[in-house]
Amino acid sequence: MWVKDYMLRDICTISPDKTIAEAVKFLVKNKTNSAIVVDKEQKPIGIISSYLLVKAVVPAYLHDDPIYSQYGVEGLFDRYAEKAKNKKVEEIMYKDIHILNEDDAMIEAASYSIKAIQRTLPVVNKEGKLVGAITRTCIKNALYNAIFKDEPIDPFNGGNGHQGNK
Repeated sequence: MWVKDYMLRDICTISPDKTIAEAVKFLVKNKTNSAIVVDKEQKPIGIISSYLLVKAVVPAYLHDDPIYSQYGVEGLFDRYAEKAKNKKVEEIMYKDIHILNEDDAMIEAASYSIKAIQRTLPVVNKEGKLVGAITRTCIKNALYNAIFKDEPIDPFNGGNGHQGNK
């Protein structure tokens, strides 16, 4: 099983110079919880996620002990959001990412998906340009096909439905 056979091809990307406000709007508009951050050559350099956006807004003293958030006053979240909205994606993005090649085996994708916090693994071609992404859903579909060889699902673009139901 190969990464290119299970990867999503329709992926959300964002540039590192976008603001948190622009990133939130982009993720909400595209109904996704993450986007791959790419440079001008369309090479992946990071991941931005809903988790990271919220983490950028919540004060550091609440990260480890959210009990103190019970004492927050009305409008406090709004003030923190206003304060953080102009930070750049590059300031908060997850930079320690594992990048897959489209010719890598699915076992590598599965291994890295359980090793890290990273739920999305960028996939590049031989030139290093982004061509897709592997998510845990993609890996779940590969697992399904590995177990149920007599009734495989169509893995194209993440797999939806059985192959006979196109």
